[in-house]
Amino acid sequence: MKKFISLILICIMLTVAFPFAANAADSDFVVENGILLSYRGSYNEITLPSAVYAVADSAFEGNTTLTSVTIPSSVDEIGDRAFYGCKSLKSVKGGANVSLVGEFAFNGTPYYDNSEEEFLMLGKTLLWYNGDDMYITLPSCSSIAPYAFLRCNTAKMVRASSGLISIGAGAFYDCASLESVDIPSTVSYIGAYAFDGTPFLSSLGEFPTLGDGILVKYNGNQTHVTVPDGVRRIGSHSFVSSKLISVNIPESVFSVDPYAFADCVGLNEINFSDGLVTIGDGAFRGSRSLSSVATPASLKYLGQFSFSGSGLNDVRLLGSDLTVSDNAFNNCKEMSYALISNGVKAVNSGAFSDCTSLSGISVPATSDVSFDALSGCDKVTVTTPENSKASSALSDHTLNTVIGDADPDGELNILDATCIQCFTADVLPLGGAQAAACDFDFNGVIDILDAADVQMTLAELK
Repeated sequence: MKKFISLILICIMLTVAFPFAANAADSDFVVENGILLSYRGSYNEITLPSAVYAVADSAFEGNTTLTSVTIPSSVDEIGDRAFYGCKSLKSVKGGANVSLVGEFAFNGTPYYDNSEEEFLMLGKTLLWYNGDDMYITLPSCSSIAPYAFLRCNTAKMVRASSGLISIGAGAFYDCASLESVDIPSTVSYIGAYAFDGTPFLSSLGEFPTLGDGILVKYNGNQTHVTVPDGVRRIGSHSFVSSKLISVNIPESVFSVDPYAFADCVGLNEINFSDGLVTIGDGAFRGSRSLSSVATPASLKYLGQFSFSGSGLNDVRLLGSDLTVSDNAFNNCKEMSYALISNGVKAVNSGAFSDCTSLSGISVPATSDVSFDALSGCDKVTVTTPENSKASSALSDHTLNTVIGDADPDGELNILDATCIQCFTADVLPLGGAQAAACDFDFNGVIDILDAADVQMTLAELK
């Protein structure tokens, strides 16, 4: 018995003298659909769960106890401010497949300062440049993290390898000596202000276009602009707060990136072309002079707050399985009516929230509409087919299920066809609810065909 007790005591002493490295349990992590949202444990050293493929924005922000984190190979993306302000974080291990790191992900940590490498890498991402060379050849990487070369005043020339895909926001911001950057055509995304404050950017002319056709910044001062053919992407913040009055976007452009035309308060005309697939978050936010817009039939995604706070009176949403994101038209106080075409797949939460003058909106039977898409729109009449998804989701609002009732008298008759004809000929102005009722075929356009469809329906020919 004494020997047994002695053995137990020795085991206890060894455990105290040589503690095993404790790690967080999976239950300490809040994970949803493979995205690590937050950490609620208290361990100093942690390994992220192997099922995680992305770390969400601000997931660990402000955690002052964390000293070391090991990132499994499953993770390929780390969000904005993910580890921001983790004042004790000195070591980040693993992360072999990390290919995208958001803004300020590791700012406010000693992690950067602890590295003696010229190029601090995390997986496939170049996080930070610690050197002071004039001529720099980048290591093989798929992305350059935001602000990786911020105010690196020694850099005069930078050459990247062909595997580079993404350059983060402000990556070379205010590099006052940077005259030349060799960027491969494999680069398909460049973040806001990536080259601002460099002689390199100012040397590229009015429409500096890099990588795979990315317009990174408008360097001109024209008020009426036609984006050149060949531009594939209008980069984030590229025209922000400019003095634009009109812009023509060619068929070559497939994406207008977030905040590209934000706060262009004089912009009153946008001519889209088919070929455009994405309009990013806040792309035309605050365009107070813009009174009318029609999206192209090719559009698939309209970002959050994309036209928020603009001066729109009417909106025609065409698209190809188009998703209208949360708050896309939030706070458009002057909007009278909106036409939603059959090509619109979904209208999300708050899409038209606080459009206090909105009196008419047409919604086809095929569109999924959030119950709060029209929150704060107390005057609106929703024109939609009887028993449609919208008639159920928006039942708290006034519904009109008599499609084509332009007079409006609650029934479809020949006067409705006449009203539509007069409206399309600019002879008869109609209120927002009446205008929304005129799009008989839900194609997002009010034209003579709508009047013809009404007549054919009355004649029982359709």
